[in-house]
Amino acid sequence: MKKIVIVGLLTLGLAMPSFIHTAKAAPENPPSHHQAPEEDQAFIKKMAESLGIKTDGKDGEALKKEIHEALIKKEAKNLGIKTDGKDMKQIAAEVHEKRLQAEAKKLGISTEGKDPSTLMKELYEAKIMQKAKELNIKTDGKTLEQLSKEVREQLILSEAKKLNIKTDGKDLRALANEVREMQITNAAKKLGLDTKDKTPKDLLKEMMINHPEEVKKLKLLPFHEGPMMGHHKRGKEAIEN
Repeated sequence: MKKIVIVGLLTLGLAMPSFIHTAKAAPENPPSHHQAPEEDQAFIKKMAESLGIKTDGKDGEALKKEIHEALIKKEAKNLGIKTDGKDMKQIAAEVHEKRLQAEAKKLGISTEGKDPSTLMKELYEAKIMQKAKELNIKTDGKTLEQLSKEVREQLILSEAKKLNIKTDGKDLRALANEVREMQITNAAKKLGLDTKDKTPKDLLKEMMINHPEEVKKLKLLPFHEGPMMGHHKRGKEAIEN
């Protein structure tokens, strides 16, 4: 099974919910390509402190690793997975598999005798078909990739309409980002956060530190990776929930 990297913490961009959302079969030591800017270093420290991690004398890379592991263990505990005597790779794999099984159960998909890779594929296909049906998209004669693209486009346009965002002449990716930013800002307002002079990125970081459970519930665009997506997603056309 391919490893699924938790990208959010590494980039510290607007992909952060996929990090909080949890630890799917992730590498034991998440890779890092560059030193985070000063503002993100401060965020990493606050994030660590919110998880009860001591920060004195530790650099950003060390803290990211500890945050990564703390969230995996936290999710394992929530799922009733024992962690004693297991390394992080094993715990993360068990978390990943348990989440897949839970999603399969919701959709009425049998898990018997299926490995995580097979389950991910079936869940991906089921999610696409489910969304296509909800959006009244015809499925006959279309490949899964074609359906995935249509579903993604319709979801973005639908969300934009709900938020009264004009769509004329806008690139789909730009529109998705605009929707995402408004979703974050609206969520922050509902939580009573002061949004004045703060970017959506700033607000998302604040919510991650002070309201992590609420962040997990957000359905942001572009679509964040869910427990069943991983390497079965088709580029940016993967969806969740």
